[in-house]
Amino acid sequence: MSSKATSDERAHGEADPHELIEQVLAERQLIVASNRGPVTFTQRADGAFSSRQGSGGLVTAVSAVLQGQHAIWIAAAMTDGDRARAAAAADAGEALIEPQGNDSRFKLRFAVPSQESYHQYYNVISNPLLWFLQHYLWDTPRSPDITHETWSAWRDGYVAVNRMIADEVLLACVQTDGEPIVMLHDYHLYLCGNMIREQRPNVVIQHYIHIPWPDPDYWRLLPLEMRRAICEGLLGCDIVGFQTPEHARSFMHTCEAYVPDVDISYGDNTISWNGRMIAINHYPISIDAEAVRRTAHSREARAYERYLPTHFNEFTILRVDRADPSKNIVRGFHAFDRFLEAYPEFKDRVNFIAVTQPSRLDVKEYREYLDDMSATAGRINAKYANVETGWQPIQIIMGESYPRVLAAMRWYDVLLVNSIIDGMALVAKEGALINERSGVIILSEGAGASLQLGEHALVVAPADIEGTAQAIHRALTMPFSERQRRGQAMRAAVESEDVSVWFQDQLADIAANITGRKHQS
Repeated sequence: MSSKATSDERAHGEADPHELIEQVLAERQLIVASNRGPVTFTQRADGAFSSRQGSGGLVTAVSAVLQGQHAIWIAAAMTDGDRARAAAAADAGEALIEPQGNDSRFKLRFAVPSQESYHQYYNVISNPLLWFLQHYLWDTPRSPDITHETWSAWRDGYVAVNRMIADEVLLACVQTDGEPIVMLHDYHLYLCGNMIREQRPNVVIQHYIHIPWPDPDYWRLLPLEMRRAICEGLLGCDIVGFQTPEHARSFMHTCEAYVPDVDISYGDNTISWNGRMIAINHYPISIDAEAVRRTAHSREARAYERYLPTHFNEFTILRVDRADPSKNIVRGFHAFDRFLEAYPEFKDRVNFIAVTQPSRLDVKEYREYLDDMSATAGRINAKYANVETGWQPIQIIMGESYPRVLAAMRWYDVLLVNSIIDGMALVAKEGALINERSGVIILSEGAGASLQLGEHALVVAPADIEGTAQAIHRALTMPFSERQRRGQAMRAAVESEDVSVWFQDQLADIAANITGRKHQS
């Protein structure tokens, strides 16, 4: 990655990236903006507020880097508690909300759209329209249909909420000394960068996209006005970051296809537009290794060890995912069906455990996919179940419990991660870190994690049911010494580049950008 200077380079005068980061953070306020904030508020019966800090990778990474400094975080008010806390702050004249009682390293500002605007922005445009498009999930002969309602949701929802969040960022900029660093996140906020740039031409803006970026032709599912606005919104930034080099390259191709007067340089991954140079980089996201281990061995996780073994067998195949069409769970079931058909000697000896949680049930396609999962598992169980022994090949454990997920990951023989396409598929990294049986990971080449772990996993094409069935057989018959070697290599890869490294790399490139501006002036 461009930010990783070697000791030889620094010996010849290039600054240490860590020193640059410390210097820049000492001089400039960090402003982070995302759809979901780092803290969720609850209003108690007495009117007072309590808050709970999220445990996601982004919050963890920012916390680890700041070390006593406070970032300003801009987010949409998503819950009744968030809305009430934002209203209380406005009534009290609070410029920034400071969460109490959880050692938060953030101060907050909430954008508070109407419930209808938020619904249009989130449930019509962000999900499913953009999410499905960027994961190649649309059944294009039949959907999507860009209707009058879609256009209304775009203009009155997506554009409007992006404007509200951009305005909150701009207000936060006014309250800081000098020009801050603005870090935007994900597909919900594609328009914010250029909105901010129009009002603060010298502010440093980076936008990180956590999901895949499809090729230009697939973007034609959206009208030109929408796809051009998305590209130009991102080109308002100084740096646009992606999970993989392929996603970064696809973005450059998309801008070349749909944005007038861009100058693309594929050699150094830059785009020149409106008199500015935009860097297009990739930063593969990772996990907080220490936090994952701590949770996996916590009292809550150990409590599940009392009943989880009842689901295990001589061999255990595990998958852990949301019930999301992009996760390809149904094809995984079909591959297991084919495995049992081809290798009947494994009947009664192997269990397929699917730990999953319903997701976005207000979206019709997600409800239908959940039904498909249950129906497919039911048919396979009816086909192979042994009435005498009580064996059923597929067991679905439904519900959200992260400690339970990690407890199960410690004991799999095979972890199946066969996403159609995925920004990263962090479940593969979590499994590689904490599994204690030298389990084998079967990993889709459509998952971003395949770039880092693919050499030591069994890589499959996501639609290849026969290939996935054969990979299951290979994994279950692999010599233990090979399993152990592969597992140790994947664990070392995850430990060497955790979520703090991911965030530090971005800050190092931002610092280098700022230093470059100073030299130019």
